[in-house]
Amino acid sequence: MLMREKIRELLTDAAQKSGLARGLVFEVSYATDTKFGDYASNIAMVGAKALKSKPKELAEKIIANLDSSMFEKVEVAGPGFINFTLKLSELQPITYNLQSKSKGKILLEYFQPNIAKPLHIGHLETAIIGDCLKRMFLYLGYKVESDTHMGDWGTQFGYLILAQKKFDKVNDKIYAELNADESQREAAKLEFVKLEQGDPENRKIWQQLVDTSVKEFLQINDLMDILPFDHHWPESFYEDKMSAVLEELKKKKLIVESQGAQIVNLEEQGLGVAIIVKSDGGTTYLLRDLAGFLFVQKEGFKQHLYVVDNRQSLHYKQLFAILKLIGKIEDEEGIHVDYGFISFKGEALSTRKGNMVLAEDVITQAEEKVAKIVSEKNPDLKDKQAVIKAVTKGALKYFILKHNRHSDIEFDWVEVLDFEGDTGPYLQYAYARLASILRRVIPDSIRNPDDRILNQVQDDNKISATERELLFKLSILPEIVEDALKDYMPNILANYLYKLATLINKFYHESPVVQEKDEAKKNFRLALILKAQTTLGQGMSLLGIHALEEM
Repeated sequence: MLMREKIRELLTDAAQKSGLARGLVFEVSYATDTKFGDYASNIAMVGAKALKSKPKELAEKIIANLDSSMFEKVEVAGPGFINFTLKLSELQPITYNLQSKSKGKILLEYFQPNIAKPLHIGHLETAIIGDCLKRMFLYLGYKVESDTHMGDWGTQFGYLILAQKKFDKVNDKIYAELNADESQREAAKLEFVKLEQGDPENRKIWQQLVDTSVKEFLQINDLMDILPFDHHWPESFYEDKMSAVLEELKKKKLIVESQGAQIVNLEEQGLGVAIIVKSDGGTTYLLRDLAGFLFVQKEGFKQHLYVVDNRQSLHYKQLFAILKLIGKIEDEEGIHVDYGFISFKGEALSTRKGNMVLAEDVITQAEEKVAKIVSEKNPDLKDKQAVIKAVTKGALKYFILKHNRHSDIEFDWVEVLDFEGDTGPYLQYAYARLASILRRVIPDSIRNPDDRILNQVQDDNKISATERELLFKLSILPEIVEDALKDYMPNILANYLYKLATLINKFYHESPVVQEKDEAKKNFRLALILKAQTTLGQGMSLLGIHALEEM
């Protein structure tokens, strides 16, 4: 059990003894400042309303009834908050019990590349966010699997087939030109209808495009060290499953004919009209997603998370609304994990305008810039190319993950690659600095942070405030990951790791290790460094960032 949960249980018991009902909803959070303690709770503020008493008086009563054996200090603060300072012995970093946390399997759907179109930076964004979420779920013991859901079906294939027939090639420039011409747009729609109807020529062109693109897309695993996907269920996988969904909608009398199209009217829900089948007979992405959700549900998944940008918000609201109308979804079974848009110099990326920023170009430019920085900082570095690639990936991943995913991001090379700021390279450098100390002091053969228990110094008088703060920060990684997954916000973990790395650097400057004469202090600090290195490295791995021994 995590410390926060332990405190919650202790408070619940103490509150009952103080006259409060057991179902009281209250918070246990981190103290706003380390000088106030480690944790804080508003239980007395909330409970006072129920008992019609003064919060401070209730707080004192709760403290009197509290089992305080694991606390150095428990005190009332402000209008009635309760602050908790843990005993030093309770600050041992917790080994998380990796048991299944969920009642069923979770499917994480992310990446979603479109066939015959190159990957752009938006694809990196969904892949990086989805990969981080998967890593965090696995860390906490959830049963989670991932799916690419490649876009290999839909009206856009009419454009691609038309381009192949007219120009014997497919690229973004041709796609944009065809899309700009109204007559060509109509021709493209007809080509897709022919594809859905099984036209042999269109099927052959489609299959060639798919085969070529799939090989390129799966390189993302190597390009950015994304965990392998468990499933590759593309849109076309649901081609033979759509008719059953359409029949279900008709049986429920949800389908309405409108201007030749088949729609579901969601105006009562404030979601407008959802087109299921277009007037030209072509199926929609919405129908394929309905079929996809029901298939995934039959496969035993209890939750389906879609990591897709926020421009698709209406689409997913319509999807979940229709599933509710046919009685196929409960709250939290389907969740749109949306994220903002990345722009360069204020200009958003767009495929149809023919001016998108390719993922490959971003990675290449980043590698060139990192190579220059690394060569200047450490010209004699061993395995320089491997370090450059690791720093490049870490920089790009952290830049995306540190932002609140709901926010739009303006890509800035200075912000991405600053070795001294809130960046991936900063975390990697903090880790490498710890590794450097350990190489000088402890042989690799005896490094085992779990065996070096942090008990050499038994009371707060013998350790500094920074050392104590670091001990606490190291102990809460599992809680931070839980917080990050609560609303699927990787930035919570990224921000914690930045603060942890900053605290580690502060400790490094304040608390000498190699030069320390006091053997007890030296051993304590070595144990602290070992645990700091392990925890920082573990946290970085959850972001998908390589920890480097040297850079």
